Amino acid sequence: MKNSKILKGILILLGLLLTVIGSWRLFDPIAFFENSGIVLSNDVGLLSEARATGGVLVGFGFVIILGGFNLRLSYTSTIAAIVVFLGFGIARLIGFGLDGNPGEGVIQGIMIEFVLGLLAVFAFIKYREKS
Repeated sequence: MKNSKILKGILILLGLLLTVIGSWRLFDPIAFFENSGIVLSNDVGLLSEARATGGVLVGFGFVIILGGFNLRLSYTSTIAAIVVFLGFGIARLIGFGLDGNPGEGVIQGIMIEFVLGLLAVFAFIKYREKS
């Protein structure tokens, strides 16, 4: 990837967002889901699944942030951001099709995930090294 302050800024922003959202989901999944209008029960297995996804988001957030500081990791970090954000957005659209309308909070999340995923796609296309 090209050495660009804009690319670094995009990666740091996307990584921080994933780290914050993932931490919230990891450490307080009930409040995290309530924010989207979803009532999460105190079922230990369900809480474990929610926390595990939060941990994965934190991990990917760190990888993406590192790409903002280490040029050699910026390609991998950009791909990771694309996969995470668009992966969540596409999976939620599939859920919407299979399960029905998930509610306004989740739909807002879908839109945000696609916007951020497309920002990562933009960064990849604009700043990758042509071979």
